[in-house]
Amino acid sequence: MACIEKIYSVSALTGNGSCNGNCGFCAGKYLRPDAKENKLYYKNLEAAIKLSARYGGWSLSLTSSGEPTCDPNALTRALEVYDKCTKQGAYFPNVNLFTNGILLGDKEFCNQYLDTWKNLGLNNIAVSIHDADEKEQAKVYGLKSYPNLENIVENIEEHGLGVRATLLLRKNGVDNSKKYEQAVKTLIKKGIHNITSWPVGNPDNTRNEYTPSRLNIFGIKRWLYKNAKLCHGHVWGGGVFDYHGNIIRYTNYVTKHDPKKDFVRQLVVFQDGTVAYSWIKEGALCMK
Repeated sequence: MACIEKIYSVSALTGNGSCNGNCGFCAGKYLRPDAKENKLYYKNLEAAIKLSARYGGWSLSLTSSGEPTCDPNALTRALEVYDKCTKQGAYFPNVNLFTNGILLGDKEFCNQYLDTWKNLGLNNIAVSIHDADEKEQAKVYGLKSYPNLENIVENIEEHGLGVRATLLLRKNGVDNSKKYEQAVKTLIKKGIHNITSWPVGNPDNTRNEYTPSRLNIFGIKRWLYKNAKLCHGHVWGGGVFDYHGNIIRYTNYVTKHDPKKDFVRQLVVFQDGTVAYSWIKEGALCMK
């Protein structure tokens, strides 16, 4: 067993699990029964943030078993916990909201909440992209239409927040190097210059029917190494690349905790108050 030297980040699920999308391969649906108001959740969220900060953590990610912006008050409460932590010395340079982006196409919604969230420490919003074409994006989310990406970018940046894209690699979607290159170039043209990618799969990091082939994933990685400059690698795999002045990051969605390693990729705060060393709870519990 190795002693922990670093806890890189905290990922926290927030909200009541409601969602305004209808994806056929939702990764968070199995967690929705736990999406209830829980005082232990906020106590353990605070503890996880402080623990990660003590061990050199640099990132807080806010997500949900549904769509976090569908329960904006819960998101505000989670950020209030983080704000309290910053005032006590536990600060992260990156505080990210992961979202499908649907409500962020609504200027009134952005005006109502984004300034508050920014003042509580949020600095980046990561929009999940299954296809850089809004018509195809709408089909994946089970919608009649999806907001114009340029409008989403404009609405977010008007409030002084950064915009990221989470470009999800999915079979019959963006699933090979040619489609990947096209999607990256389209997103850059639409004003998104910070793009993270990972393959769709099961919550335990195993493959499923939506995961691209191993050969195609290898082709995407090869395209990155051939066309972009590696800035730094991640100890859990993948890395960050400079692509003509744009940031492109390739990683895995989840990493199974290895007790023999001296680092923890992330502490995951589940909505029932459990804190685990990875998205796979079994054998990785930290607090409960």
